[in-house]
Amino acid sequence: MKKFIFFFAVLAGSYTMTAQGFGGAISGGYLSEIEGFGGTVDLVYNIDEKWSVATDATYSVADSGPTRNKWFIVDLNARYKVFDEAYLLGGGEYLSITLKSGGLGAGSIGPEIETTNSEFGFNAGAGYKYKIIDNVSVFTEVKYVIIDPAGYFHARLGLHFDF
Repeated sequence: MKKFIFFFAVLAGSYTMTAQGFGGAISGGYLSEIEGFGGTVDLVYNIDEKWSVATDATYSVADSGPTRNKWFIVDLNARYKVFDEAYLLGGGEYLSITLKSGGLGAGSIGPEIETTNSEFGFNAGAGYKYKIIDNVSVFTEVKYVIIDPAGYFHARLGLHFDF
């Protein structure tokens, strides 16, 4: 009886594993709040044909005069496939902002000042994947992030790899 239960568990587990998938992606995108570009690395876990969970990390740097603005963003999103390879997403975001001011004369007259702040927010958006070959797809994604004090748009384009 134990062998039958074990065999059934292995069979059921292998059946559910075929419906699941794991992937990774790299992308570049535009962030409207800092008016700059950033690079993103994603990990995606497909739960079934419709649902997936994705986490991504984005790094962006923008310079405006003597001030350097660095953003590090980590998202955790649920995705729901609505049609073909188009999906809706929603989830949470952690944002760490570091502002570095060079002072007067780019630091030659006054001291450099660096401040760091972090916020939590929510995001919602949509995306689309277009398969190029068996395990490589091109994707685009647009989301709006609701975060204090103001929200921003994040649009990106990248390559997704299925493992």
